[in-house]
Amino acid sequence: MTQRKPIRILLVDDHPLYRVGIRLSLNYSGLSCVVAAEADDVKSAKSYLEQHADEVDLILLDYFLPDGTGVDVIHHSRALSPKAKIVLISGEIENEDLVADTQGLVDGYLGKEIEPETLKAKLNALFEINGDDEDRQYRIKAKADLSAREIEIIQLCANGMSAQQIADRLCLSRRTVEVHKSHIFEKLDLNTTADLVKYAYEAGLVAHR
Repeated sequence: MTQRKPIRILLVDDHPLYRVGIRLSLNYSGLSCVVAAEADDVKSAKSYLEQHADEVDLILLDYFLPDGTGVDVIHHSRALSPKAKIVLISGEIENEDLVADTQGLVDGYLGKEIEPETLKAKLNALFEINGDDEDRQYRIKAKADLSAREIEIIQLCANGMSAQQIADRLCLSRRTVEVHKSHIFEKLDLNTTADLVKYAYEAGLVAHR
């Protein structure tokens, strides 16, 4: 079987410590990838793309940058490297203006508090790195047994929210959210949040962007 090449990533964020955190999360996740370059503003991101556009498979992009917004980088990337995936990472991922500015321009959104296993699952789904078809179809079929609340929690997990963030969003206790997740894992025969995020994409509970 041909081994898949590592996903080559351009990481764009103006906070050095956060870039280190993303690198560590990617390493910890076990995802087959390499951070090919980092940029801390729009200008440096554009400069890298102008020289290495063909070497980028994925851009992990912050929205708020010192000399502009992620939209500036997005348009430059689409012109130079249209096949590259773009995932917007922001601590204000639910900001309506942010989503409105980038809707239809990016392939996904992640909150800055995303866990490593969830990051891996979302990127695996984005690049269609999946398990066997029989197992996938079994889990998709199980969707009919989920309650509306369980589906809502799955969708929020797939959007990178922690159990506490979900609890705050739905006005529940963290314990209640964890109980719901336990029931979901049992119904779908899953073991980890990463499996749950993967299921969300494959079952159509979260749209590919």
